[in-house]
Formats: sequence, structure tokens, C-alpha cells
Amino acid sequence: MKRKIIIGIVVAAVFVAAGIFAVVYHATGGFRYSSSFVTTTCITNSNSKSASMSFGSLKGQKVFRLKFDGHAGGTISYSGKLDSGSLTVYYDNDGTKKELFTLKAGETVDATGGELTEKGAVFIIVKTDGKCEDGKLEFKIK
Repeated sequence: MKRKIIIGIVVAAVFVAAGIFAVVYHATGGFRYSSSFVTTTCITNSNSKSASMSFGSLKGQKVFRLKFDGHAGGTISYSGKLDSGSLTVYYDNDGTKKELFTLKAGETVDATGGELTEKGAVFIIVKTDGKCEDGKLEFKIK
């Protein structure tokens, strides 16, 4: 009798855990992208509408998750500078990863782009091509 009760509790716990996982997965927009990078002297700041990052060196992929309220004409305002190396920034608002801009050694950028169409998560993916040094990036949902 006790064994059946224990088995019932275990089965119920598995279903509850699976339900919690499904809710978290759906609420966060899925686990589409993950950060994997090596950095020195890195400062990041992020909230639901903006993100920034400055670093001494960076190699790999850094992902920011922002939120779009769904208003018409939504875009991403961005700026950046990079002293050495090269990186590409992508964004995903509708399940499709699209290039936002590329930044190479000695370049700066200050622009607006990226058409946002879906209310909810906006992923900003910073991907380096090797090691980058002395960079600063800023993003803001408009």
C-alpha cells in the first residue's frame, strides 16, 4: 500500500515538474539562444527595453533578451565601436535570426534598424569572429 502511494507521489511530481518547465519555456520565448563567451573587463547592463556591453576583450557569443510591446513600427536603435577584431550582431523577434549589423576593427556605428513585428521576446545575439578588443555596444527597443 505504501509503495503505491510513493509511486503515485513520484508520478505526480514528474508531471508537476514537466508543467513548470513548459510554462517557463513558453514564458521566456523558448531557449533559442545561449551565451558562450570568454571575456576580460566586461561590463553588461540589461533591462526589458535596452542592453549595453563594454569589454576589454571578447570571444564567442553573448545573448541579450529584451521585450517588445508590439507597437507598430518597432525597431532597434544601436551603437557601437570596436578597436580590433570583428563581430556580427543578429536579432530574432519572430523565430528567425536576422543580421542587424557587422562591426570591424576601428569602426563605429550609430543607427536604427531591425523590423520588430511580434510582441514579446527580442533576442540580440553578439557573435565574434575570433577575438575582439576594446568594444562597446548599446541596444534599445524603439
